[in-house]
Amino acid sequence: MSGSLAVILSLVITANPAVICWPNASLSARDKQVRFVIFASLSCCLFALGSLAGGIFDILEISSPTFRLGAALVIGLSCGKWLVAPNLTPTQEDSDRQPLHTILHMLSPGPVFAAIAGGGDAGIMPLLIACTVVLVILGVAILTKVANMNIRNAFVRFFGASGVAMAVIIGLDAARTV
Repeated sequence: MSGSLAVILSLVITANPAVICWPNASLSARDKQVRFVIFASLSCCLFALGSLAGGIFDILEISSPTFRLGAALVIGLSCGKWLVAPNLTPTQEDSDRQPLHTILHMLSPGPVFAAIAGGGDAGIMPLLIACTVVLVILGVAILTKVANMNIRNAFVRFFGASGVAMAVIIGLDAARTV
């Protein structure tokens, strides 16, 4: 798998739009706008972290393949939780906590490690494309409404299984080059 495709897939999978865009409560137009601004800011944060990958590797005194190997473990564990518990989102009663949940989800170890590993491995341009793709997918997911929570849970579990598979692929590729 090419480095650019791995960056895009790992960032989209770890962002998991089904978890943060399909809450139990329906959103007003204003809430959708606020969420999109939050998603744009968080995508920029992920891009900034990924673009600092070379400096992070120098500070940690590790190589890109070594970091990718560790990132594969983090990505696999963070995506594996969705296979077991797909309903770990705030409910309608906790709708005031939804922006905090979104920020904590997007800046959790899975997406952060995927961005840094992608920025260090594939470079700035594939990382920029990956962050843009994540923002577009999250924007489209905001506009869709899921009537049945079983459908949402199926999507969450699909992203979880895809994340575990992606982590294995990234880990094996990194192990070959270490």
